[in-house]
Amino acid sequence: MTDTRKGASRYDDIAKRTTGHHPKLGWMIGGATAAVVLVIAAVVFLWPSDDGGDSAEGTGAAAASSATQEVASVQISGEDLPALPDTGGGEGDPAVGFLAPTLTGQSFDESEVVIDPSDGTPKMVVFVAHWCPHCQAEVPVIQDWIESGSVPEGMEIYSVSTAVDENRPNYKPSNWISSVGFEPQVMVDDSASSAAASYGLTGFPYFVMLDADGNVWHRASGEIGAEQLQQLADGLVAGDPPPTAPTESTQQSEVDLQAN
Repeated sequence: MTDTRKGASRYDDIAKRTTGHHPKLGWMIGGATAAVVLVIAAVVFLWPSDDGGDSAEGTGAAAASSATQEVASVQISGEDLPALPDTGGGEGDPAVGFLAPTLTGQSFDESEVVIDPSDGTPKMVVFVAHWCPHCQAEVPVIQDWIESGSVPEGMEIYSVSTAVDENRPNYKPSNWISSVGFEPQVMVDDSASSAAASYGLTGFPYFVMLDADGNVWHRASGEIGAEQLQQLADGLVAGDPPPTAPTESTQQSEVDLQAN
């Protein structure tokens, strides 16, 4: 909060004119001044902070903290991507170079989220499931990477909460995303995991890197450390050729989306 006061100097002249000649009046003014300072201090202390913390406006965490839904309908525009092969991404990935579909849906608080690959901005889209232990490990890594200020300028990060199952661990996903303070906008998938299927997901966590033209630049599944995230993000924004080898990752949580 901007403080428009001029500080203690505004009372200096009063103090000079009252102290010595009228000591009681000086004490009264001094007491009044102290009271004013205390009141202002209390207002500053209680004034809502603009830093937002884990619930900064427009973030996934903010939407999750005001959740009214865990799944929602998703509109998919464009052709589905082929499934990520078991061998992982790299030059053997049939989706590389293909235009990704546009996803239009909502976040936990029913606010609109649009993942438009063709808007001219490189993107990292991360698909996560609340019950996936590797997702639970990866999301804080991504958040720490974001907070470090290392995400290259000009790249957007989105997340999709999918494969939601109230009978599996770590439900509700909104509680999880809120507790982590996850900043990227989070779209909630529908009960059939349609958004995930349209991007060719076969395991969690699932990363789809899209270039400025909306084409798939690289895909990967499994936990990825901050160092690899940095390398991929830098290469994507720089317009480097796509990686020819799969991204090294730890174990992933496999899922058959058709079974959901």
